[in-house]
Amino acid sequence: MKGKLIPTRGFSTVHCSQTTSRGFTLVELMVVVALTVIVITLAAPSFQRMIESQRLQSINSQLVTDLQLARSESATRNAYVRVTFRSNASGTCYSLYTYTNNATQCDCRNATPCTAAGLVEIKTVQVKSDTKVQVRPQGGQPIEFAFEPITGALYKVPTDFISPPLTQYTIRTFIDSERALNTIVGLAGRPSVCAPAGSKMQVQAC
Repeated sequence: MKGKLIPTRGFSTVHCSQTTSRGFTLVELMVVVALTVIVITLAAPSFQRMIESQRLQSINSQLVTDLQLARSESATRNAYVRVTFRSNASGTCYSLYTYTNNATQCDCRNATPCTAAGLVEIKTVQVKSDTKVQVRPQGGQPIEFAFEPITGALYKVPTDFISPPLTQYTIRTFIDSERALNTIVGLAGRPSVCAPAGSKMQVQAC
């Protein structure tokens, strides 16, 4: 709209104008939506990997805490505490428990893991396959070990007297080769965490 000349008494004529603002057009809105969808599509895989990596770290942190618990309970109960790992199509798992017979084990795959006489369950953890995370002993190792009650040291089941003792026990928590953590239980029974070769997790290398 053209401006109007408004006379004012005692002053010079003032020129006033009116402007109208316009909103976004439909085409502009569609372009913004399309760009947003593209950005989300490109970012989604990276975001998903970040969530999975955080889940991996959380599960491994729980493992370390549970190993410390097992070692502490061994001293508190004045009994050997065994840590046994298992797996099936549903996922991986482990149980902490005391025992009186080397030949009996808890099975964390079962709804009631410790059923045999002399087994006392302390804790069982199941890591479902839909998390994409697996918790397994490193290849070539037995599926279990124990903490002895006097010093909390690493102990090989069924006995240290009929086979060479363990000097360390390595548990691998992983999704793939780039997202993997090793938890190493040393001879003294203390766990430490490191990144195996090929892993991009932000911890010290093994």
